[in-house]
Amino acid sequence: MKKKIAVFANGYGLDTLKLLLRGFRNADVNNEYDFFIFISFASYDEFDEFNQGELNIYGLPDLTDYDGVIVFTNSLNAVDTGVSLVKKAVRQDVPVFSIGIDVEGAFNINIDNITGITDLAKHLIEVHDVKHPVIIGGYKTHPESICRIDTIKGVFEEHGITIPDEDIYYGDWGNFKTIEIAKHLAADPAGLPDAIICCNDIMALACATELTSMGYNLPDDVIITGYDYISKGQVYYPVLTTVDSNFEMIGGVICKTISDYLGGRGASKNLMQHSKLMVGESCGCCEEGFYDNKRREYGRATYSDALDRESLDNSERALTQLITYSEEYGSLTSKLIDYYKEEHEFVDKNFHIVIHRKYFAEVMADDQEVYEDGLEGGPMQTLLSITADNEVCTGLDANKHRLVPGYDPSDPESHAYYLFPLHTGIFNYGYIVISDEARILREYLDLHAYIEKFMLAFRIQRSNIQLKFYNESLRRISEIDTMTGLYNRLGYENKATSVYNTCQRTNTRLMVMFIDINRMKKINDVFGHMNGDAAIRLTASAIKTNLREDWIAVRFGGDEFLVIGGVKNEEAAEAYRSEVLASVDRFNAEGTWPFRLSVSCGYIISGEGEDKPLADYIKEADNLMYETKKKMHSERHE
Repeated sequence: MKKKIAVFANGYGLDTLKLLLRGFRNADVNNEYDFFIFISFASYDEFDEFNQGELNIYGLPDLTDYDGVIVFTNSLNAVDTGVSLVKKAVRQDVPVFSIGIDVEGAFNINIDNITGITDLAKHLIEVHDVKHPVIIGGYKTHPESICRIDTIKGVFEEHGITIPDEDIYYGDWGNFKTIEIAKHLAADPAGLPDAIICCNDIMALACATELTSMGYNLPDDVIITGYDYISKGQVYYPVLTTVDSNFEMIGGVICKTISDYLGGRGASKNLMQHSKLMVGESCGCCEEGFYDNKRREYGRATYSDALDRESLDNSERALTQLITYSEEYGSLTSKLIDYYKEEHEFVDKNFHIVIHRKYFAEVMADDQEVYEDGLEGGPMQTLLSITADNEVCTGLDANKHRLVPGYDPSDPESHAYYLFPLHTGIFNYGYIVISDEARILREYLDLHAYIEKFMLAFRIQRSNIQLKFYNESLRRISEIDTMTGLYNRLGYENKATSVYNTCQRTNTRLMVMFIDINRMKKINDVFGHMNGDAAIRLTASAIKTNLREDWIAVRFGGDEFLVIGGVKNEEAAEAYRSEVLASVDRFNAEGTWPFRLSVSCGYIISGEGEDKPLADYIKEADNLMYETKKKMHSERHE
């Protein structure tokens, strides 16, 4: 039985995550561990509501179900969330590894930012004679950003160079703010600084790309450096000079430590991994052609990558249309199964879409109700699964303790399952599972966009379903008489023709029956209008009690009612008339009301093959009902 490791990471750091998993697996010679990786795309550039929905994925698992937990505490783009996760695991006595931030009771993996960034700063000063650097930090209060900035400032001060506060900027670890900073630096009348030292590679690449687009040459006009040694920086031109934290080695260290701990052997709680300078071309001192082979490989793959992205775009469009045009959830499941039977080259096997059951069961439940049901451990429904055997199906078991449907802990191979949140703003309604065998993960395709388009399509579909429900409810309300629950005149106009046409099409005889309350004015005058309303409701109840499903009943006027439907013969119509009168007699026998209820009924039956307009039948039935009423009044001398 394999052990389970829960990993909490940010989707923008997949490079780092994959290196850690590679190091762990290389050390895990017996394939003892499976990984359950909870990914958010929270970002300092995003809205708070979106970030909260993303971060909620970290609350999905029960940590006691896992043999160990790894938290990228320093890079979740939410430091408090990372620390809280680590503390939760410590409280539940689950061995937890906190990367980058020390938390009491955890195994703390300290990344020595100082060594690599110190060597970088010294390299810029001693090799390139940099005297006017600018720093672009990450998020202003982030501990790693603070550490890297302080280290750079300290090294420059040791060499007699002070970096003033106005030369320190904050790009929040992302592209957008960094691009604005690059534009600001380029607009400075004094010209660009000697070097722009960025606290991660993403910001370095954004800055380099923006300045290059403005006509600057790197490193001739300005040196740009990064931190992280990500793959995109290694194939960029010029290749970034950066710092490598060596996460592959960290993965191996975690594997050995957790194996020692679970095996009852001693394991140190504080571990240190040194970072190292990686000299590239962006500072101008890497020898010509050193990175050419890697760039050639990247160049050769450019067109095939473009084809893959185009194919993925087509797949996303097809999925978006399939989901948004599904008018109810039952048909959506079958459509998705049919689609993925033909098209699953990007997600491959072990792909699952899991939704809170309340999301499907209660279409009109609001987002918060669905989310809270999930928080309380409510049941989950597997909308779609592509199993390890490539079977496309639905309904596999999923719950809080079995988040990956069909998971088999006895499989001798080691697997990694990535879980991504599905949410509307701050409210989550499910998640998607993608295996690390999937092309969309292996080939660095735009996974974030794929998940976002799923969420957008689900959101549009639910809105459409709810709007349809509202519209149908409004239409029904507009067609229903509020006092009796029978159709009103508008309902009659919308429904009667359909019943008439069905009888014509199926050669069924049409019955049109008028029912009128006798002495209605006297009931109102003697007993008051409240009792008059009661008489109307009682008559409607007598009509509805015996009404067939394929008939319609209408409150045609104040105390006049109309019943339309198909019958086999006159006996069926007479039987219904008798049932209505019997119901009225029962109301009278109960003695609840001060008045005695009495109704007159008249009906007409169409002849076989007869083709008169519906209005003619209604007129004839109305006349017959009045004849009945006149006869009754005459017999009672009224």
